[in-house]
Amino acid sequence: MKYFVSEIFSEPERWGLRGDPFLWEYLKNYYITIEIPYSVESLKKDIMQIFKNFTGEFPKTEKIYFVEEFAKTHVGMSTGKLSGTFWINEAIPMLSERLEKINKL
Repeated sequence: MKYFVSEIFSEPERWGLRGDPFLWEYLKNYYITIEIPYSVESLKKDIMQIFKNFTGEFPKTEKIYFVEEFAKTHVGMSTGKLSGTFWINEAIPMLSERLEKINKL
């Protein structure tokens, strides 16, 4: 049975800001055809680079980033905003752990 990296993208219990689910969905679609096994280091590098492609820089804790592309669907103060803290402290470690587990299957 084939597994794909996109399978690690079940939604977390909470998000950082309103733009974070849109980046999450983008990443899920990005990995939909990439088969497992897949290197955890490659995943981390990919996410960092894709984040930079959208924001102009790699994520940093305590920093908020605005992405126009993610601001078109919702209204509110954090529309289109990504949380660097969420991606560094929660999302990337969570996805790395999930990938490690699925790589062993």
